[in-house]
Amino acid sequence: MAGTTARLTAATAPTISRADLQRVLPTFRKAAALIDVHPSFITRAVRDLGITPVEWGRRERYLQIPDVLLIATHARRNAVEEVAGGLVELAERQAPELAGWVTTEAEQFLAALPAPEPEESDIFLAELHSELPGEWADRAEVIYRRHLN
Repeated sequence: MAGTTARLTAATAPTISRADLQRVLPTFRKAAALIDVHPSFITRAVRDLGITPVEWGRRERYLQIPDVLLIATHARRNAVEEVAGGLVELAERQAPELAGWVTTEAEQFLAALPAPEPEESDIFLAELHSELPGEWADRAEVIYRRHLN
């Protein structure tokens, strides 16, 4: 990214100076800590997912907010929402004036995710509660959950 400012891809992104971006965007190492993976996982994910990191100088590579969250969906370690919260907390500490922008980026990413599919056990329990009287359904669920583990 040449020049002193960078234009990020999100439609709502303001023009943010390079110095501010360096304060708010996580490095590979910080992203790895947020997602709870080894930094080498981030390097492989960037390559495998075709992500273009933001680079300044020869050493530090940074990831845009949606890219960190995309990697988190593939890592399946910490919940994506937890990673998003970590990104907002990082922004609040490092660049409080950009925390709102980071929140918007994270919310847009999360809103675009498909709704989670209910697990078989959730479907079973929903049917159980719809077919049995309340007290019996509750008792049956307790027994079911005890044998589930």
